[in-house]
Amino acid sequence: MTATEPKYSHNGHATPTDPEMLRQEIARTRANLGETVEALAARADVKARAQEAMHNSVATAKLRMREGVEQMAVNAAYVGRELRTHPRQSLEHTLRRMRRSVRERPAPWLVASGLLVLAAFVGYRKGQW
Repeated sequence: MTATEPKYSHNGHATPTDPEMLRQEIARTRANLGETVEALAARADVKARAQEAMHNSVATAKLRMREGVEQMAVNAAYVGRELRTHPRQSLEHTLRRMRRSVRERPAPWLVASGLLVLAAFVGYRKGQW
């Protein structure tokens, strides 16, 4: 091998022979290595990833609860209006609709039921019942 031919390292890349080019290559390698280490550290930070997943889950749950409460308010308004305008015919239709609503979206109904039980318990404990 002559002095003008490039030397190859073990990974198949040409090794720069000029000292300045070598310094630049080292700087690039350090920068790439720093980015790689940061990416690995972010992946290895289990606590931060778990907290992020928990925050996402809580935000999703809050959003679903708001939607469920809004839907229950709409349903209650509809039921009230129907019962006032057509009390007999509406009752059967309303009960069917409520059953379907409970089957399709049970979470808001469970939360509302739980809140009613809690309110009754608190009222009982305070002697209001």
